[in-house]
Amino acid sequence: MPMISPAAFAASLRPGLRIFVAGCAGEPTAVLDALAARPEALAGSTLLGMPIASINRRDWSALAPLESAFMTAELRAGLASGRVRFRPLHYSDAFAWLRGPARADMALFRCAAPRDGSVSLALTHDFVPALVEAGAALVAVVDPSLPDVPDGVRIPLDRLYALVDGPSATPLLPVDEPGQAMTALGRHVAGLVRDGDTVQTGIGTAVAAVVQALDGHRRLRFHGGMIGDPVLGLLDAGVLDSVTTGVAIGSAALHDRVARETRIAFRSVGITHDAARIAALPPMVAINTAVEVDLFGQVNSEMIEGRQVSAQGGVADFVRGARRASGGRAVIALLSSGKGGSISRIVPHLAPGTPVSITRGDADIVVTEHGVAHLRDADLDQRAERLIAIAAPRHRDALADGWARLRAAF
Repeated sequence: MPMISPAAFAASLRPGLRIFVAGCAGEPTAVLDALAARPEALAGSTLLGMPIASINRRDWSALAPLESAFMTAELRAGLASGRVRFRPLHYSDAFAWLRGPARADMALFRCAAPRDGSVSLALTHDFVPALVEAGAALVAVVDPSLPDVPDGVRIPLDRLYALVDGPSATPLLPVDEPGQAMTALGRHVAGLVRDGDTVQTGIGTAVAAVVQALDGHRRLRFHGGMIGDPVLGLLDAGVLDSVTTGVAIGSAALHDRVARETRIAFRSVGITHDAARIAALPPMVAINTAVEVDLFGQVNSEMIEGRQVSAQGGVADFVRGARRASGGRAVIALLSSGKGGSISRIVPHLAPGTPVSITRGDADIVVTEHGVAHLRDADLDQRAERLIAIAAPRHRDALADGWARLRAAF
């Protein structure tokens, strides 16, 4: 199959298409740049996708109206103007949506250089397989700098609609060194993990703190949607035996390593986020973060001060899968306060209009730097007492007063 330029591809598009755009490190920046330079190419078209906050920093809705199951700061203006239609879907449901009746006509994604009659999805294997299953026209944007991973999703060249020459910068995601409070949080979370468990985490500083605290564990397996650099430390230390993930995002060292690491398997969201599969794994410990937790055990992981800053993502998929697993545990880890300690991230109740990302019926274990609150099977008063006990000390009296007022209204 001959390779064409991004400009030639943009010139070839017909109007009125529904076009999926890959997110994370799969974002086809070179093609998006060509489309931005030729705005008529997307006349009457709609984009679909899951751009990820802090990774995909372009406003896709500036190119064409966007349907998205995720939210970033760059998309908020489009959400306000109606150019972004936000669908609050779990990742497992977003995968089903993309291969369902409203599926895309075409999919744009980055890939490694062709080899043996096929291309590797490189660092981002999460949603493109849904478009493959749906029969979409597949446009592979080739970047030779991307890793051709040993175990992942490959697409035959004869399945492609077009092969585009599109090298571009791969987004990097540095991790801050955990501070004292985050280190304490990591120790509490690691104390809930036993040798032989299967672990899922997100990415970020909290995960780095947990990883550091897991250094003495053995025979762990990872099954999740995304990995970052901390996973390399666990592999090198003999903590992790195997990794199953949909996406790798981090430093150049991580990207180089996955090109030769046979212990890392890349799979689609249809596998990584399937609750039945998760429940069937050896004791599963799902570890995720949140914006705030209220005294009922309800979790908000997507809105700050009334602004949609993220989305449900895969958190509920892993929480529900872990709770169903034999010996499984679902952990929500967060620092007890924010803004220099002036606000509590454990609150009496979520503010009106705040979405409930994890219901109180799904709540299991909440961890802060001050300790662990076990909520599964706890009654309302026990939940409140246990959460107040791990709140920042300066906010505990106000939380207790708030609970008393709520309790009196029952």
